[in-house]
Amino acid sequence: STQSTWGGVPYLVDDMVKAILIDRPDDCDPMEYFLVFLENGGSGIPTDPASRGVELDYGGGGHGGGGGMMKAARGMKRSFTRQRKINWRYISRKLPAGRSTAEVRQRRELFRLFDPNGNGYLSLAEVDKGLRDIVQLDDVFDCKPAIIRAFNAAKNVHKGRSRLGPDFVTRSEFRLLCVYLRRYFELFVMFDRMDQNDDRRLGFGEFTDALPQLEKWGVHVYYPEAQFNQIDKNGGGMILFDEFADWAIQYSLDIEDDDDDPDDDFQNFGSNLSSMHMGQGGPPKRMKGHFTRGRTFDYNKLAEAMPSGRSRLEFARRDEMFRLFDPNGNGYLSLAEVDKGIRDILRLDDLFDAKPAIMRAFQASKNAHKGRSRLGADYVTRSEFRLLLEYLRRYFELFVMFDRVDEGDDRRINEQEFISAGHKLEAWGLTVADLPGEFKKVDKNGGGQILFQEFCDWALEKHLSESVPP
Repeated sequence: STQSTWGGVPYLVDDMVKAILIDRPDDCDPMEYFLVFLENGGSGIPTDPASRGVELDYGGGGHGGGGGMMKAARGMKRSFTRQRKINWRYISRKLPAGRSTAEVRQRRELFRLFDPNGNGYLSLAEVDKGLRDIVQLDDVFDCKPAIIRAFNAAKNVHKGRSRLGPDFVTRSEFRLLCVYLRRYFELFVMFDRMDQNDDRRLGFGEFTDALPQLEKWGVHVYYPEAQFNQIDKNGGGMILFDEFADWAIQYSLDIEDDDDDPDDDFQNFGSNLSSMHMGQGGPPKRMKGHFTRGRTFDYNKLAEAMPSGRSRLEFARRDEMFRLFDPNGNGYLSLAEVDKGIRDILRLDDLFDAKPAIMRAFQASKNAHKGRSRLGADYVTRSEFRLLLEYLRRYFELFVMFDRVDEGDDRRINEQEFISAGHKLEAWGLTVADLPGEFKKVDKNGGGQILFQEFCDWALEKHLSESVPP
C-alpha cells in the first residue's frame, strides 16, 4: 500500500492539502501559503498524532521494514498562548518600527538581511524565513495567521511604486510591516486566549466567556449576541481570526501585559479595513393594520433599550450601539441601517413595526448639526445619534396615541374619530372644549383627515404623553 511503502509521506501530503484548503486565511494567496508551508517543513501540522484523527504507525512494519520515524514537523501549537509568557518588549526591539536614527539604521540592515537576492522586494516566504533565521522570533514565527495578515496589510500600501506588482513588500513599506507584525501578533494572542478549545475559531459561548477579558483589553460589550453576529461576517456561526482582527482594530483593543510603542501607524491602517457585514436575520418585515389593539407598551423598557442620556455609562452604550448600527464603519447611518438596527440589534419588534415613527425620528435627527456631514443631509451622523434615540422613543409614543384614535385603521383620523377620542386626550394631558374646532386646527391642509405628521406636530406642541401621567 501507499502507506506502508512511503511511511509518513501520505500524512504530510494530507496535512498539506488540509492546511491549504482549511487553515489558509481567505485573503492569503494559495501559492504564497503553499511556499511558506513547504519552506517550514509542513508548518501547521499538529504535533500530536491523535489530533490527526487517525492512528499513525511509524514503526518497522510494511514492505521493506525500514522502520525510520518521521520527525514531527515544526508548526503552530494549537494552544498557542497557554502557560506562555510573551516578552513584548523584546519583540518590539526586534521589530524596529520607530523613526529614530538608530531604528532607521537597524531597519535598513534588517531589510537587507531579509532580502537575500537584493532586488528590493520581499515575498511572504522571505518575510517568514527572515523572522525565523534573522530575527529569530520563534513566538512570531509560530504564528502564521499574524504573519500573513501583517504581510497583506503592508504590501502595496504605497500603490504604484512597485515594478513587480502589488504582491511584495517594498523597502518603503518595511517599517509598516514591522508595525503590523507586532500588532497582529498581539491580536492573535488575544484571539488564542479566548479560543478555549484550540480550534482557531470562537463560538458564541467562548465569546461570552471572554467578556471580562475583553473589558480588560478596552471594550465593554453591552450587546453580546448582536456584537458576535456582526463580527461573524460570513454568518457561519463562528468567529475566525481575520474577523476578530478587523473588529479588534475598530475598537482599539490592547492587551494588558504588553508594552506598546506610541510611534506606530496602526490606527491609520484601521481606516482601510474591509467593511464589516452583519449576517441577515431577524423576523420578516411586517406592518400591522391596527397597531395598538389589545396591546400595552412598556415605555420604561423602551427608554432603557435606547440610551439617550449624558452619563458615562449611557455614552459608552450609545457608542457601541452606533458601531453596531453602522456595519460599513463610515460614520453615517441611512434610514435602512437604522431600521435594520432596530430589528436585529435592539430587537424592538413594537418599534420596528411602527415605520411612520422610525421615518419621522430619522427625518427629525438627520442634519440636525448642519454642514458637518460630508455625505450630505440624508444621513444620521455619530453626533446626531443621541437625538435619533430620543426621537425614536418620542415618535413611537406619538404613533401609539395616533393609532389608538384611528379606529378605522386607515392611518388617518377623521373628525368623528377625533371627537370620540376626547376622553383619551384628557388621559394624555389635554382637555379640549371645542373638539370640532380643534380638529380643523390640526388638519392643516384642510383635507378632512388628520395625517400622522399633522398629529405629531400638534401633539408635540400640546405636550401630549401616554407614558407620563398628566
